[in-house]
Amino acid sequence: MCGVFGIFSSSEDVLPDVVNGLFQMQHRGQDACGVAISDGERIRLHKDLGYVREVFGERPAVDFAGQVAIGHVRYPTQGANEATNAQPHMVHTLGGPLMALCSNGDLTNYWPVRAQLEAEGIDFLGQNDGELLLKHIAFHHVRGGLSLVESIRRLQVEVHGAYSACLLTRDGLIAFRDVHAIRPLAIGGEAGKWVVASETNALDITRVDLIDEVAPGEIIEIGGEGLRRHPHPNLIELREGRTTAAHCSFEHIYFSRPDSIVFGERSYDVRKRFGAWLAEHDSVEGDVVVPVPDSSNAVALGYAQTSNLPFEFGLMRNHYVGRTFISPDQRLRDDKVKLKFNPLRSVFKGKRVILIDDSIVRGTTSRKLVRMVRSAGAAEVHLRIGSPVTRHSCFYGVDTPSSDELIGARLEVEVIREHLTADSLMYMSIEGLRDCLGGRDDFCMACFDGNYPVAVPESKFALGMLPISG
Repeated sequence: MCGVFGIFSSSEDVLPDVVNGLFQMQHRGQDACGVAISDGERIRLHKDLGYVREVFGERPAVDFAGQVAIGHVRYPTQGANEATNAQPHMVHTLGGPLMALCSNGDLTNYWPVRAQLEAEGIDFLGQNDGELLLKHIAFHHVRGGLSLVESIRRLQVEVHGAYSACLLTRDGLIAFRDVHAIRPLAIGGEAGKWVVASETNALDITRVDLIDEVAPGEIIEIGGEGLRRHPHPNLIELREGRTTAAHCSFEHIYFSRPDSIVFGERSYDVRKRFGAWLAEHDSVEGDVVVPVPDSSNAVALGYAQTSNLPFEFGLMRNHYVGRTFISPDQRLRDDKVKLKFNPLRSVFKGKRVILIDDSIVRGTTSRKLVRMVRSAGAAEVHLRIGSPVTRHSCFYGVDTPSSDELIGARLEVEVIREHLTADSLMYMSIEGLRDCLGGRDDFCMACFDGNYPVAVPESKFALGMLPISG
């Protein structure tokens, strides 16, 4: 999971907007960030490790202005956090920087495609899927003589997996998605100012209205002549009884900020439906509903409103610690849980607590939180999860590289409950999730049901064969 942003303006410097847009999507990645910006003649790049406020707290000392730019916040699914893996990536020619690219997602055939490019003399600086996307496009554009749109069309045929990306040239930008549109990408604006972003809250901060999502496989060119859309030629065809779209259901469950409209619905509303479903299918008696902040807040509110139980913020979150699930190291996750939450004893003392969380991936946070709530005086702790049991790895940009790390893949629900020391444990069913998503057939639920929309080679299940995503 990462965040991408692109902006074009015919009349103003866009650096303040791209930095503000990245601020809005900081939750999508806290390891590194960067901006590539063009003034019509040169493309300049500034990226580094750290939060947006650290990398762009002050305007860079170098001349860093322009009317078209792309930006990125990075969350790595694998590997060390190094500046060389920060995005955007840029390619150079004899005439200087040619183009830059940032992407959100992960590739399933990274290594075979990379080997083909290396055989053509293309060098790689790291093991990052964004770098591969850029160099694949550049190779077919520069050496093959294809237009950029034609080069991206070829990429969509040859490169498999999830990618929602922004490509920057000297005088414009191109937004595109994989044919399954697994990761979100929205577009907004009007003549003279266009914005593309992973989440619509980044459109809000730049004062543009949402127009649409970039459709599955669609390519959108933005420049001085306006906006030009290139729908995928096979978009309306059905594949195995479903549309080509396979949106990541975990975006609504965990990743997206609740004020963003993702895949056609505001995440806040979807999460409230998750909570209502849990309440409607629950039989336990409780005294108070408490969320594990922040991604389960709306789930808990939906549960409380449906069950007519009081809603309380019983866990105080330290927002300067980061998100425990997307920390790339288990020891860091353990330390962060201890630093991240502190219980309000007055909320828990003597109460039968309905504790709401969005998901259980490794079980690290849940076990510590159940014990924390019980130590704060709770008489009972009933854990309710706003998603199904996570049983399968994700290879499209989520940090679940091995099923050995997934507690739901190893243990049955009752054994998980015992491990977490909860009085009861209830998950949403897969059917319930689908119902809450409107009964649509265009969501990927592979982490729950094992049905992968893009084939995953056996080699991808070996950790050593994974690229550094993000």
